[in-house]
Amino acid sequence: MQATPDRIRQDRRLIGQTLFKLALPRLVILATGIVIAVAIWLYVSSWLLNLGSRIGLDWLHILGPQGADFLKRIIDPYLWWALAVIWTLVVIYAVKSWINASLAAGRLYALDGGVLSQIRPRLCDEVVDVIRWVWNDRAEPITVGDLQRVHRELRSNRIGKIALVRAQSAILDQTTDDNAEPTGSTRTRPEPSLGRAR
Repeated sequence: MQATPDRIRQDRRLIGQTLFKLALPRLVILATGIVIAVAIWLYVSSWLLNLGSRIGLDWLHILGPQGADFLKRIIDPYLWWALAVIWTLVVIYAVKSWINASLAAGRLYALDGGVLSQIRPRLCDEVVDVIRWVWNDRAEPITVGDLQRVHRELRSNRIGKIALVRAQSAILDQTTDDNAEPTGSTRTRPEPSLGRAR
């Protein structure tokens, strides 16, 4: 099948749909975890703010009327909100770290052979060349992260770049009559040296 722009868009859409199907269970787990984290955050935040309204500041009278007045003006409106903000930052950092770790683990997930056998017949040869280009370490299986990279590379014209590399290689591999060695010639070229020229 010829790699027309429409055909490449269609193949890219197929790869995107495959990635979505592979990621769906992880996305459901992430969404559930985020909902639980938001519920816990709301509960603890409201508890902190209610605690601030229930705690009496009568013990501040030992600092004198002016000191007690000053601290009441600071503690009442700001302290509990500051604690709520700190709690919010802790929750955001924890949830973000968990999401990043989960997505990184998902990218390392090795593709089942059945996934490749399902999509391979529907892909044009040029798109398969991009998969081979991305899968440069043949000692490791193709992962979800590799398929994500294929999806990105198709958008950035990797097919055209691979074709250009092949054309340039063919040009450089050609020998011209001027550069060709005479048949049977035993002339050798001097070895390159790193030493100082004399």
